[in-house]
Amino acid sequence: MSALDDLETEEVLTCLRLKAYHPYHEIKNVFQFLQFNKKMKHRADEALKVGRDSKMCAIQLHDLRVSRVQFAIEAFRYFNSSDLSFEIKNLSQKGRLTVNNAELEYLNKVELPRKAIIRFAEFVFLVEKEDGESTDYFETVFELAALPPTLELICCSSLSPVPETGLTFPVAPNSAVELAEGEF
Repeated sequence: MSALDDLETEEVLTCLRLKAYHPYHEIKNVFQFLQFNKKMKHRADEALKVGRDSKMCAIQLHDLRVSRVQFAIEAFRYFNSSDLSFEIKNLSQKGRLTVNNAELEYLNKVELPRKAIIRFAEFVFLVEKEDGESTDYFETVFELAALPPTLELICCSSLSPVPETGLTFPVAPNSAVELAEGEF
């Protein structure tokens, strides 16, 4: 019997990659409490709070324009699914929070898509979800973005090519020949 026989099987954790941007991050040092390029493990049954308050927030930002608790990200599972999904809830009564250009008012929440742009104060976060196997934990990893992420990163990659005619319509794989022959 080897030592490997007694070890637990390692589960791959769902990971939220957050590319963080602030126009004055070097001057104001707003990310001084974040550890960039290091994975942080979080319990899936607890809300991940983001804000200025070090006692209440797992992710702390150093900026007076950020609320004590700005927002929370919560993991959930759909019925009969083992995949973790996430939703974001605005916990700021005064601060504006947008997710992919949809403004969330206080206590509004929305499901996070696989890629999302979150904006508040002068911060912009591009969040990308990487699937994992564990339902007990997930991880986050922060990266510093040199330029502000834009919605073009999300939208343009999913667009279908447009033919030279400029007309787009669904074509079944076997019907392309029929259309070319003029049979509609």
